[in-house]
Amino acid sequence: MNICPPGTFVYSVRQGDTLWLLADRFNTTVEDILNLNPGIDPDRLAIGQQLCIPMIESDIDFDPVIDLNNLSRSLWSEHLFWSDNIILGIIFAPTIVEAMREKGLENAADFAEMFLDYYGRDFAEKFKDLLIEHLQLGADLTKAAKANDQEKFTTIDRDWFQNADNIARLLSENNPFWNYDEWREMLYTHLQMLKNYVSYLLTASSNQLGDILQDLQMQALAMADYMAEGIMRQFPEDFDE
Repeated sequence: MNICPPGTFVYSVRQGDTLWLLADRFNTTVEDILNLNPGIDPDRLAIGQQLCIPMIESDIDFDPVIDLNNLSRSLWSEHLFWSDNIILGIIFAPTIVEAMREKGLENAADFAEMFLDYYGRDFAEKFKDLLIEHLQLGADLTKAAKANDQEKFTTIDRDWFQNADNIARLLSENNPFWNYDEWREMLYTHLQMLKNYVSYLLTASSNQLGDILQDLQMQALAMADYMAEGIMRQFPEDFDE
């Protein structure tokens, strides 16, 4: 799937779409869409083709597609931010860890709130519980790495990836447009990137930290776009004007 840069969102072409119609709908220009999607044929858009669209909002006429993309990207960005701060707290400032954890729990509840109208309370609570488990395992893994406890690190690492499997399974079983293997790959990449981040912090190899954090952010946005796209494809009636 496309990884659209910040300030944009991923859009799947539907029946009857043209670049002119998309530019008009999302308050942008055909030229800007073409610049974001080099190589596309503007006269041969295919249903399901993914395009990066500039995220330009109007104070008067909000579009439900933009609203959902904004929400999904905000939630995943916040998840990454609090995960980052929990890791930093464990390694450098243990007194702030509990406060960061509380914010992470709030973020998990916000995800549940987003899912509630589409999938019901049972699904929303299951996702929230799995995301909280993901946060706790990540914190425990960081503690084990800091203590250089390899045996504990290995056990927690196995459980962390199993948790990712469970999240991928929950999502794919409730939306035909969320593929288990794709979610699993994205979540595994997320975990590996976080492990790399912990490793660089512990070894003081700060020369690459900026690149690691930038890659983490872009990867989180890819998960956000995939999540939003799946909801829009499963419930198109909620996003058609």
